[in-house]
Amino acid sequence: MSRSAPCILDSIDMATFTHQCPHCLTEHIALRVYAGQFFHPQQPVVHLDCPKCGMPSAAHLQIIRAPGNDPRQWGEDLDVTRFFEVITFWPEPPGPVIPENMPADVERIYLQAERNFPTDGNEEAAGTMYRKALDVGLKKIDPDTKGVLAARIKKLAAAGKLTADIAEWADHVRDLGNDAAHEEEPPTREELTDLRNITEMVMRYLFSLPALVQARRSKP
Repeated sequence: MSRSAPCILDSIDMATFTHQCPHCLTEHIALRVYAGQFFHPQQPVVHLDCPKCGMPSAAHLQIIRAPGNDPRQWGEDLDVTRFFEVITFWPEPPGPVIPENMPADVERIYLQAERNFPTDGNEEAAGTMYRKALDVGLKKIDPDTKGVLAARIKKLAAAGKLTADIAEWADHVRDLGNDAAHEEEPPTREELTDLRNITEMVMRYLFSLPALVQARRSKP
């Protein structure tokens, strides 16, 4: 570790800092402190890695209380979280990507899908909410539409409300061609990404682009 001033982290090896991993989004995980720059003894910058996904992160910390002199008294896991607060953490967790001008109820459902999407293990929850957002969104455009999602997307494409490319794409997304809500196996990460991408594209064509065109027309 590089340093120019003493810091309590100088005294221990294998220290951990409990925080959310910004990559796999695991909450309250003991990130390993494996390097640091202690140019200010009260505000170290530490480099961390996640024991679950192995990805790196970093934190600029502020000491809030001094520990005892003996690191063995700090706990068996050598967790130094209670001695510091976070000034800045890198990288920031990814935020949700929400197409503009969706109806409020569709946006609410879509946001739930986006919140679940980055977290490993939440593929089923995210997939369910993407499908529900599509279901409700398609009904906004064609209230009488019925059947599996892929067929309903193709119907809207035939009516000129979606492109032929999106209709063809829908045939290749597994969760659009059957009653996926009753599947026993959750979608894979690849399948979920496909579902997310086509859901975003459908929402942009049905709601974002028409609103943008309308706004352009209203300008003098």
